[in-house]
Amino acid sequence: MTRLLILCPQGGRPEAEFNAAMADAIQKRGSGQVAVSVACLRKVDGETIRKMAPSVRVLGSFEEFRDASDRIDIKSEALRLARDYPSVNWWSIAIAERHIVDASFLLGGAGHSPESQEFVEALVVDSVRYFEDIFRSGQFSAVVAGVADTLIIHVFYQVARRFGVRALALSPNAWIREDGKPGLYIGRDEYLHSDRMEALYSKLSRRSLTDAERQRVEAYKRAVSEFNMAQTYTTIMKRPFVVSALSPNVKRLWRYLRDNAARRKEIEYYKIDVSEKTRANVLRIWRRWRSKHMLGATSLDIPQPCVFFPMQYQPEQTTLVGGLYFANQVSVIENIAKALPFGHTLVIKEHPRGRGARPVWQYRHLQGFPNIRFCDAGAKEIMQQSGAVITITSTVGLEAMAMDKPIIVLGDVYYDFAEAVYKPKSWSELAQTLRRILIDREYEKNTQRHAVIDRFFLAYLMARVPGLLTKEGAPAIAEAVCNELGVANEALARAV
Repeated sequence: MTRLLILCPQGGRPEAEFNAAMADAIQKRGSGQVAVSVACLRKVDGETIRKMAPSVRVLGSFEEFRDASDRIDIKSEALRLARDYPSVNWWSIAIAERHIVDASFLLGGAGHSPESQEFVEALVVDSVRYFEDIFRSGQFSAVVAGVADTLIIHVFYQVARRFGVRALALSPNAWIREDGKPGLYIGRDEYLHSDRMEALYSKLSRRSLTDAERQRVEAYKRAVSEFNMAQTYTTIMKRPFVVSALSPNVKRLWRYLRDNAARRKEIEYYKIDVSEKTRANVLRIWRRWRSKHMLGATSLDIPQPCVFFPMQYQPEQTTLVGGLYFANQVSVIENIAKALPFGHTLVIKEHPRGRGARPVWQYRHLQGFPNIRFCDAGAKEIMQQSGAVITITSTVGLEAMAMDKPIIVLGDVYYDFAEAVYKPKSWSELAQTLRRILIDREYEKNTQRHAVIDRFFLAYLMARVPGLLTKEGAPAIAEAVCNELGVANEALARAV
């Protein structure tokens, strides 16, 4: 019997309905060979899942655990976590939570609510204890969770790893689609690295691609090179890509405030502070107005020779978790500028949705560096004229590979295993890497790079599964999860 645990960690009916539909579909497809359990953040979400999927076992919720838990010495438990999890830095996980700390250095632009050390330590300790109790209660074969964009999911991955339980991480819906069809893949950790993708890549390295495979890869690389995020986002989400400085919740303000008032901060730790959120909205309006001239009318000239760093939208999991030590992009840009070979320019482009989030003085500060230029030309145009592209974890890395540009990745992201990717481990190593690429022309001299890039893209496409993380898309996701659990292990071998 395969025992599977699904985490429903964020709260809200859509998430509960998706997890209920997925759990029910997995259990039915398993034909009695798979037993599915679900753990939730809130009690009400567990009740929703029980109604929708009666055969699925709901193990309770974090809310019920905290309500029933005996009072403990939090400081002693915090020290126990430091001892029992030697490979985990719990403060890095706590500080990656956007509702607790402004690690993105937006200085009020995100409206976060600073919390005390006591509150944070108690939240982390209790979430760890909750999951430890669950893992001690049963021998799970695997766990299913989404991207680690909240503290409780991030904690979940650490506890599952300590208990030796395999994680199946559902990637977000991929924006760059093949033949216009949505797809995702299943990762193994909070950074969404994929066992299947890496295994396929390894197998493909031992043979040449067929003509049909090359055609598939070339078609997808063209799609990546021509990818227009704003247009794609608007088509799929049915709303503009560049949003107003005001929170979208303004349109349903009273309902939003009512729902927020009903939240219990000790459970739904993302409950907003209304005064901080109001201040953030006012700040964003002011900052967008102030930065409009500075960034909206920035020169379209692309200085040569140059390196491109497209700023990522914040606050998001991509920088807070995947980037972690690189979440402060102002500091990142400063260090890249220091690592740049003499005679080169660092070209910066602010993310279209990020304008107005950070104070204008940060842009002025960066413009004071003699080798930094802000540019408002198209990202593809800048990339095409750049000697290298640097990103923290952005999908711009895929675009750079598709355009045959050297890509340097600073954080942890699912594609960083590809041999075409440079991944320096320190700022001094970044300087050496940039010298090898820009001065010694190491990348250009590598005659095998096109084969390496093609293998990566084919492995990426073969690892993808159709579907969306919605109630309607749950059956396809369930089938992919069952395949990962071993129902179709032979399919991977036959595919290559």
